[in-house]
Amino acid sequence: MNGIMSMPATGAIIQSISQTKGAIGYVGLAYLNKDVKAVRVSYDKGATFVEPSVVNAKNETYPIVRPLYYYYEIKAEKKVKPFIDYVLSEEGQKIVTEIGFIEL
Repeated sequence: MNGIMSMPATGAIIQSISQTKGAIGYVGLAYLNKDVKAVRVSYDKGATFVEPSVVNAKNETYPIVRPLYYYYEIKAEKKVKPFIDYVLSEEGQKIVTEIGFIEL
């Protein structure tokens, strides 16, 4: 399709969007900044719109979200379990939030 670009990384998407009038890209909430505006979504032909936000992502009101997963080989479980436990802990979830992702 004419006018569609594939970017190698989020930074490239942000840069392209911020420099191209009318550009649209897909990035996570953690990467939004003053140079790009998040798109609201309407379910009722434009009568109301839903903002992309942590609250709306968690309650699934904003539909353009995706989970992130950790994958590991089962034979490595003993090695990765402490890390997974930490990420799921209160301290780990605080860090998840601080870096702009949505805690569980």
